[in-house]
Parts: sequence; structure tokens; C-alpha cells
Amino acid sequence: MLRVAHTIHQDHDLGLVLLAALLCLFGSWVVSRLYHHVLEQPRAQAMIWCYLTAMTAGVTIWCTHFIAILAYQLDAPATFHFSLTFLSLIIAIIGSTLGVVIAGLGKSPRTTILGGTIFGLAISAMHYTGMVAYRVQGTINWDVEYLTASVIIAIVLTTLALGAARREVRASVLSMTALLASAIILLHFTGMAAFQVTPLTAQPVYANPVEYQLIALIIAGTAAMITLAALFSYVVENRTRNESIEELRRARDAAESASRAKSEFMSVLSHELRTPLTIVIGYAGFLSELKRHNLAKLSPEEKPASEHFTKMGDQAELYGQRIKFAGGQLLTIINDILDYTNMELNDLALDKAAFDTRALLEEVVEEHNGAAHDKSATLHIDTLPLNVIADRRRSVQVLSHIVGNALKFSKARDIYLRARPHVDGFCFEVEDNGVGIAEEDFERIFEAFTQIEDADDRAEGGTGLGLAICRKLARAHGGDISVKSTLGRGTTFTVFIPGTPQVAEPAALAA
Repeated sequence: MLRVAHTIHQDHDLGLVLLAALLCLFGSWVVSRLYHHVLEQPRAQAMIWCYLTAMTAGVTIWCTHFIAILAYQLDAPATFHFSLTFLSLIIAIIGSTLGVVIAGLGKSPRTTILGGTIFGLAISAMHYTGMVAYRVQGTINWDVEYLTASVIIAIVLTTLALGAARREVRASVLSMTALLASAIILLHFTGMAAFQVTPLTAQPVYANPVEYQLIALIIAGTAAMITLAALFSYVVENRTRNESIEELRRARDAAESASRAKSEFMSVLSHELRTPLTIVIGYAGFLSELKRHNLAKLSPEEKPASEHFTKMGDQAELYGQRIKFAGGQLLTIINDILDYTNMELNDLALDKAAFDTRALLEEVVEEHNGAAHDKSATLHIDTLPLNVIADRRRSVQVLSHIVGNALKFSKARDIYLRARPHVDGFCFEVEDNGVGIAEEDFERIFEAFTQIEDADDRAEGGTGLGLAICRKLARAHGGDISVKSTLGRGTTFTVFIPGTPQVAEPAALAA
């Protein structure tokens, strides 16, 4: 080691040595990053990255070697044999390719050892081919022990470097960088310690030309550009891959969320359909047995009287009303599903016509008065007559869904329905003073098959399609629906529809 250190200090331009060392470290770090990427890829993609890794390694190693050769100071003139110098570059690239491909694609201890051995031999062959191409006016002697040691060092350290890449990411990159850079540097300077030159003529004041430093800088710059290009390719591909993974993750999460929502919807739907169907089937059974059941209560000698038929008629009417109510619930659910399906298929035709908003709001209130009475709530119309152009039936549908939700879920005592002019159109508003909605749920309540409460915890029914249908209908008109709410204080739904509303004149109101 003392001889190697003496060679570096005594026989080399330390500035160029430092330049070669920096290039070696940077190149080794890039090669380590690329090789670690090779190990993460499927076999088909890994082959491409093996070639990029090997090309970067071959060029970096050769340029490091050549700059270090230029740093070698002798008391005798020296030149380079072009063909052998170029051959040393080819050896570095081909040998690096074989070593990286075998170790990177095999991904086993055996292939790592084989690849590392080939890689180390390639570096050694490159170095000594370059040394043969270095033509100096003097007598050359080789120290076989140092020569052998340099080859062994190259093989062992490159094998350890490839093996280190199989560890955890950060540690593996740093370890491989250190081992690969050590292999290149120690091989070169141990080999140079084996290279002994006796000049043919003593020239104590001779020094390598200044042009050598310029050549070294040009080679270093070229190698750095090639290495940076490889690093840039890795960064771009890695970022693209991470973005693709993130997109796939978001798509997977969205698919899982949609699947959960649909499963929840099917659970809700089965309950919603089963309840009215049970009522229909039950009361239909009562009707079919009504006559026999009432006649069975009479004694054998007793004949049916008018009061018996009146009683049966009252019972039949009651059962029929309940069947009608349950059938209406079923029809509402089925209509909601069909409506949403048609909207998803963009099969929604609007029948726009002029109508009075106050009359429409009164119709909605009349429809929900019974439910409001059951919930101890009061429906208020707080608006002036307003003539607008929209699909009246769909407008009733939107408001019915919103008012129905307010009665079911808000626990409000007062619900206000309004229609008012707005910039470029008009708005329907439904405001309640109920429990409110959390801000994080504002967007989720408009998603299909979604309800804030779980199916097992809901006290009220519903398919979770109502507000999704409202949003689609509002957007079909060219408008939208929004919500404002404060927990414990109430909620306001606003449906905006573009158009040109006309407010009734005061004289018309008085009339």
C-alpha cells in the first residue's frame, strides 16, 4: 500500500487524479442507481436498463482510467496507440454489459458472483490494454505481484458491489457506490504501482504536455454528460413509473370505493324492496282470506248480514290503501333506479316549458304534508310568484327528493321552500333548521349509491340515489346543485337553473 500511495503522490498530477476520482465517484453512484433499478424491473424491461447501466459503467470506468493515465508523470515522452486505446473502451463496455446482464437478470448469489467476476476481469482487461497502448520511451518492467493483486482487487470489489445492491435501497446504493469506486481506483493505482519505467534518456526537466490537462477535462466533461444523460433517463422513467403507480392506486381506491358503495346500495335496495313487498304480499293474502275468515266467525245457522259486509268492505279498503302505499314506495324506488340508469346512459330528454314557481312549490308541499305531519315539521313557502322556463316535472322531482331527505334525516321543525331570481337564471332553495351536515360530507352526499349513515345504522329508508339524480337533473338543465350547512343549525340546498325568469308585477299579485 505504501508503494501505491507513493506512486499516486510522486508520479501523478494530483489535480488530474482528483478529477478522475470525482468522475469515478459520480459515475459509480449513477451506475449504482441504475443497477438497483434493474433489479426492480420485470425481465423484459430489465434488459433495456442493463444495457444503459453497462454503457454508463463502461464509459465512466474508461474515462476515469484514461484521465488517470494522463495524470501519470514520467521523465520521458509518451504517446497513445489509437487502436489499442479504442479497444480498451470496447472491452470496458462489452465486459460491463456481460457482467451486469448476468448478475442483473439472474438475481441470485451464483449469477452475482459470475457477473461480478466478469465485470472485474473486464475492468482489468481494459486497464492493461490501455497500459499497453501507452507508449513511453523507456524500458518497462511489470511487478507480477502487484499486477495479480490489482486483478483480484477488481474482481472481489466488483462482486461485492453487485451483491450490495440486493440490500435495502439507500444502504445498497451507497454501499455499491463505495465498493465500485474503490474497485476502479484501487485497480488503477495498484496496476500503476506494478508499472515500472526506466527512461532511455535522462530528461529530469521533462513534463507531460499541458494539452494533456485539456484532453483530460474534455474527456471528463464528455463522460459527465453521458452519465448525466443516463441519470436523467432514470429519473424520468422512475418519476413516470411512480406517477403511473399513483394513478393505478387512485384508480384502485376509486374502484374499491365504488364497489363498496354498490354493495352498500344492494344491501339498502334489498331492504327497501323487501319491506313494501312484504306489505303487498301480506295484505294481498289477507284480502284473499277475508271472506272465509269473516264467515268462519258466524255460527252455522247465522247468515251474513249487511253489517258483516260493511265490516269486510272497511277491512278491504284499509288493506287496499296499505297495498297502494307500499306499491307506491316500490314504484318510487324503481323509478329512481330507471331514472339514474337513463341519466348514466345520457338518455335524458327535458320537456321545457314556462310555469309558475309558487304553484310548483305548493304542489311539492301538498305532496309532503302528510310526512311533515308525521315528523312534527312544518313546510313553508317563502317566495313571490316567479315565471320560469324549465322542465316542470323534473323540477318537482328535484325538490321532492330534497324535501323528502330533509324530512327523513334533518330532524328539522321548519323547512322553507323558495324560488328566487339569480344572475343568468333562477334558483330553488330548500332550507331547514335541522342537525346539519358535516363539511367533509358535502361532496359525498351527491355520489350515487352513497349515504352518510351505514345501512345497519340508518333509521330511515332510501336508496342513496336521490341527490345524485338531483345533481344530474340540474346539470342537464345547464345548472348545478350546491349545499351549505352548519352542524346543529341546519342545511340549505340551492339548485341553480339558467334562464330568464320573470317576476310577477305588483298589480298582478293584487288581482
